[in-house]
Amino acid sequence: MNEQERRAGWQRRLLTSVLSALVTGALVVFLPRAVGSTWREVGNVLERVSVGSLVLLAVVWIAGLWAHSFVLAASMPGLTKRRGLTLSLTGSAVANVLPLGGAVGTALNFTMVRRWGFTRRAFGGFLAVTTLLNVASKLGVIAVALGLTPILHSAAAFGRGSLLFLPVPVAVLVGVWMLADERVAQTIGRRLDRVFRRSRLEERLPRFRRTTLYLMRTGWRPMTGGMVAYLALQLTLLWLCFQVLHVPLGLAVLFTALAVERLLTLVPITPGSAGVVEIGTSAALVALGGDPAGVAAGLLLFRGFTFLMEIPVGGVMLAIWTSLQRRSAPQAVAA
Repeated sequence: MNEQERRAGWQRRLLTSVLSALVTGALVVFLPRAVGSTWREVGNVLERVSVGSLVLLAVVWIAGLWAHSFVLAASMPGLTKRRGLTLSLTGSAVANVLPLGGAVGTALNFTMVRRWGFTRRAFGGFLAVTTLLNVASKLGVIAVALGLTPILHSAAAFGRGSLLFLPVPVAVLVGVWMLADERVAQTIGRRLDRVFRRSRLEERLPRFRRTTLYLMRTGWRPMTGGMVAYLALQLTLLWLCFQVLHVPLGLAVLFTALAVERLLTLVPITPGSAGVVEIGTSAALVALGGDPAGVAAGLLLFRGFTFLMEIPVGGVMLAIWTSLQRRSAPQAVAA
């Protein structure tokens, strides 16, 4: 790649970042109006939060991340929960800042695990298992919420727009089919090889299948327990966000809101789906009878932890990791 091509690529990334930031900012600014409120009303509700309440919310948020670290550690034998937490927060920090930052976050995590001595194959299995579990858990929450619609009359919370996310469960079903039958993995790999030359997917997909099945067979207990605990703590955090604001919403209604939030994060239109999640989930809660100002305030508080806080915390952890790597490099050379 010559200098002109590098400059053009850098300019495209910069333009994409600026446009993405503008769209995200516009969506967040538009949030109160989208649900029939004003920023003054939303601010009045947010003023009810005390320092003690923020500490409590932070504890629940950290507990949820720690629960999820069990899933990450079980997905890569030899990975500690502390390092799993580091991977989660640093990857999320990058993904929440950059457009399509998930790929950059994955590349960062790959660099980190390689420095820790793990192989490419180990990271490939880790990535396959964690991606499958994260998507499956979101679809599971959505499925339970849809099952509650006759009781809650919550169909309006999802709306017709949810049909746009149909490719996601279809992709999961294809993935499960590949796991169930190695011949399917070989067939899909062979066809993809015709599109992507020299990809060797006919050979690699069956190998990834065997690795994924092995990891799930040996680690299904901590994976299941960690994911269930994580989702329960996410629901608890959402419930507490509205409790500390004195906005009365039932737990079943908030479960539906969590399902809508999970649905909207499946396709990140903006970094971390910022703006999209707040507007979509707030609109769903208003459709279920919530007060517009209280709903918007509660969602902003919840996303302040699950999205915004991940950026500085993950950034600090990345800085610490980078500093440790720089210190260890001269020692390795001296040895």
